[in-house]
Amino acid sequence: NRALTSPPTLLNLPRVPKKIRISLDYEWGEVAFFDVENKIPIFTFPPASFAGERIRPWFWVELGSLSLVR
Repeated sequence: NRALTSPPTLLNLPRVPKKIRISLDYEWGEVAFFDVENKIPIFTFPPASFAGERIRPWFWVELGSLSLVR
């Protein structure tokens, strides 16, 4: 498991999360991922300036299945 940073950041997860919450704070330039069931943070990207750019969701699951829940 890794975050797609440069260089990649290895994630030390006690188990593979079944549900992941993604949080975007546009004003602070922060994107964070959380394990929903255990209520623990998985990874927060360093602050970035979006400078009025459109933000498009992109999420990659290497193996297995994925379903999106609102």
